[in-house]
Amino acid sequence: MRHLTVLFIIFSLMVPSIAYSADKQIVLNETGESKIMPTSGSLSFSQVIVVLLKQADGKKITPEQAKGLLTEQVKELTTTLKKNLEFASDFTKEFNANASFSPYYKRVKSQSTIVGYQVRASYSIVVLDLKRAQEVTQAVLKSGVEDVSQLYTQIDETARRTCEKEALKVAVDRGKKRAAIMAELMESELGAIETAVINSDAPPRMYMAKTMMESDANMYEPQASTCNVRVKLVFSVK
Repeated sequence: MRHLTVLFIIFSLMVPSIAYSADKQIVLNETGESKIMPTSGSLSFSQVIVVLLKQADGKKITPEQAKGLLTEQVKELTTTLKKNLEFASDFTKEFNANASFSPYYKRVKSQSTIVGYQVRASYSIVVLDLKRAQEVTQAVLKSGVEDVSQLYTQIDETARRTCEKEALKVAVDRGKKRAAIMAELMESELGAIETAVINSDAPPRMYMAKTMMESDANMYEPQASTCNVRVKLVFSVK
């Protein structure tokens, strides 16, 4: 009997401590998303130029002469591109040019023989006004470049943060509604958000595919990206 009394005293001392130290909380994991359109895009384009060691008139040239001719043709192409893209200087940036030389082979009597040299002139440019991306592409094609990539779109940091902020608001609003219902079921009053831990996913980069369309239609179709935000919300309950 004495042992039971001791246990009862210990239990009665512990219970109030647990009851008053344990605060009521509602913990929720929510997600929110928002749409965002790309803010810029990059175009890549290239042209392969070949110079044969045996010219069309039968005259033979040396490898050094072939490389010299290729260098001149690349310079001419680059100059033409820059001239044709002058109209876009206000809404484009980062025009880059690069050239890589290599031998040009041909099968002669079952063997690969160097019959000339070739160069791949590669270029890239960033388009800031996507509505005019088609004009840039047409100017590139007009310059004599045949290989033009898809328009690879990008999202700047300011737009990305705005999208994530909107997605976070969606997640928090959803969390408040759910927490209010849970507090009501607990016959309590929902308090403020005590903590919020955010984990955001960057929106994926999207392509604006080049399509076969009417001559007066835009060859690029802008595609929206989705930014997602995950947040852990801890609500106090009164």
